[in-house]
Amino acid sequence: MPQVVSRQCQLAGRFQRSAIPSLSRVATRQSSLRTSAGRVPQATVALLDFFKPRAKPQPESVPTYVVPTPDPNPNPNPGSNGAAPANPRDDRARSLAHRHATVLKHFPKSLAVDDFMARVECALGAFNFNGDNTIAMSNLCRDELCMVLEDKIESVFGSCFSTHGLGGILSCGVIGIKAGLSHSPVCPEGKERYVFFSLPHIGIDSDGTVGAISRPGRVGAGSACGALTAVAQELKQLGLDACCQSPGTHDPLDPEYSILKQRLARRLRHEGADSSKLDLIEVTKAAERTITSDLEYLIGKAVDPAKADYAVFTGVQIHNWSTDLTDPDIPSFEFISLGKSYVVIDGVRSYLDITQVPALSPRQLKVLANASSKSGEGAHAEASDTSYGMINEIPREYLVSRLGGGVRKNPEALSRYQPTWKEYMTSATYDDAHPDAPKLDEHIFISQEKMQEADELNTSFAASNGNGKKA
Repeated sequence: MPQVVSRQCQLAGRFQRSAIPSLSRVATRQSSLRTSAGRVPQATVALLDFFKPRAKPQPESVPTYVVPTPDPNPNPNPGSNGAAPANPRDDRARSLAHRHATVLKHFPKSLAVDDFMARVECALGAFNFNGDNTIAMSNLCRDELCMVLEDKIESVFGSCFSTHGLGGILSCGVIGIKAGLSHSPVCPEGKERYVFFSLPHIGIDSDGTVGAISRPGRVGAGSACGALTAVAQELKQLGLDACCQSPGTHDPLDPEYSILKQRLARRLRHEGADSSKLDLIEVTKAAERTITSDLEYLIGKAVDPAKADYAVFTGVQIHNWSTDLTDPDIPSFEFISLGKSYVVIDGVRSYLDITQVPALSPRQLKVLANASSKSGEGAHAEASDTSYGMINEIPREYLVSRLGGGVRKNPEALSRYQPTWKEYMTSATYDDAHPDAPKLDEHIFISQEKMQEADELNTSFAASNGNGKKA
């Protein structure tokens, strides 16, 4: 099996041999480096320059791992033809290499989730962002699958203020963003710090099937993202023009989905996309671009750069999970496809290339992965003795319990459990004080007669005779 060469490990070795001080020391000293006039000193300017994206010659321009090409026709039983017996660890490594190569085929700028979070933490530490002085704003899909990434974020920055929406669409508006910002810690110098994470998601299961995901307690594969899958189908069938509506309009019974669909349709029409050629991969990437633009627009309306510094990280969350979560021999992984990454300090934006941040060692990444999974036991990842130490498994036990399947240890016994208090706690009726209260935007569905009757009503006491009718 060819040896896997990790570009991140090469960077780490080069970084350790250099005379540049460690990122942790730089982050600790940065606040003391600022002058009384508020100008950024040369040391910080040099650090900003260090993180700026640099033109890199091919093939190193792709910020991904270098993986071996898996054997397209592996011998299932090497010992049967006189060759050496099969090594289970080699078979496992070949399988992981094939899965990783599949993810990189669709999303070339992908990092394992723990590697991504470690680089983000180190990069932001250089600008004095940390879990004590920063609030994280997470904008993911409402799907419970996305809680895996949210747990990783919260392990670094504490509890997030979430603005989640179907497909990752931002429907909270300016007031919603401002609500989260108002919860931020205030630094001694009077500034606030925010870090925004905004990512739609997609499933690419262990067999390489795009859009497929296994869920605890359910037989067969589900879809991820379900909302984006439905949008992709409608855009392809109906066309972009048919799905574009006037901004601000939505279906009252499906507000988030209808907003998601028309925003993506407008974006793809603007980009000149051919709806007949759209698939889930392209729609997911378009969702990332659309949601990023929406986020930046709302930040411009909600954030005062004179009072706050902030950072933005966008991309796509990728679930490379086992096709069978009950099988302990098939690991599950999470990846992040990189989008925009930048910080805004004193109103000045600096784009970050986090692939230039030296990677942690496999052992360090495994420690972080174990801690952020909240499992206590770790991930069963062979981080210390295989070439895939940069990619840690998401523990099966953690996935099952985090997604709500932990109680299904013995479903037959649970179905036979009949508590004595079940009978006297239930009732067939409920005394509703306002049974005829309007539901959602129900007025658009009522009959013309009732609409005319409603027109005769007036909620202004000044213009009524006391019984609700016009005076």
